[in-house]
Amino acid sequence: MAAKPNLLSGGNPQISKGDGDRPVQAYIAAMPGWKRDAGHRLDALIVRTVPGVRKAVRWNSPFYGVEGQGWFLAFHVFTKYIKATFFRGTALRPLPPVESKDPNARYVHIHETERLDEAQLASWIRQAAALPGWDLSSELRPLSKKEVSVTGQQADSASASKMIDERIRELDDWRGSVLKRMRKLIHEAAPEVVEEWKWQKATSPGTPVWSRDGGICTGETYKEVVKLTFFQGASLKDPAHLFNSSLEGKTRRAIDIREDDEIDEAAFKKLIRAALAFNVAKRKR
Repeated sequence: MAAKPNLLSGGNPQISKGDGDRPVQAYIAAMPGWKRDAGHRLDALIVRTVPGVRKAVRWNSPFYGVEGQGWFLAFHVFTKYIKATFFRGTALRPLPPVESKDPNARYVHIHETERLDEAQLASWIRQAAALPGWDLSSELRPLSKKEVSVTGQQADSASASKMIDERIRELDDWRGSVLKRMRKLIHEAAPEVVEEWKWQKATSPGTPVWSRDGGICTGETYKEVVKLTFFQGASLKDPAHLFNSSLEGKTRRAIDIREDDEIDEAAFKKLIRAALAFNVAKRKR
């Protein structure tokens, strides 16, 4: 039987340095009291928001990163709260609430009696994961204007995400369920995607749009269909023949989903990744 980890100052578990999920789960299991459940929830939120996230324990703290980009977040137990550190916190919008002596970092303190705002945390996590992280061997380099611009777009995405949430709740039928499901698949296929709300006017409440380096697709809802229009669909390979609408256009293609339609999730995610790759390649030309 393995010895129970020691608790250091403030109740922080003493866990040996290690890579992968196992040492992180050992750390969380050793967190005292209410902090253990909060640790599980935070870990699960990070995994949902950044599929394939890299994990490790360093300096008796769980670290989370993206392969090839460095670490974007870590957390640590203190007596009265859990401190989540965003290493690029000053680039996130809105700013995480707690200042740091490090000019790049910002903190979120998680207390027992406060409700965890998972939507806001997910927005920060998504923004942070899209930025160059910390490789632990040197100081963080300054962000380029382009990287700062991307973060600003994602901050606007936070308000757009709330509008998409509201659209799903308003539908309150099979269309809401389908839109929610397709939105989830989009984020699983491309965690760095940005949510937008476009074409809002007096005669129309607006339309959900997912983009990165240009538009990827819309999420339109009509009486009998949920329509996902791919901005560059005519340029994408579609071996599963998901496109079933707007087939005559020179640029766009659409997927119309009706109430009882089956959805090939794997093929749809490949299509999302192909659309993102097309945008990236077009930007580099």
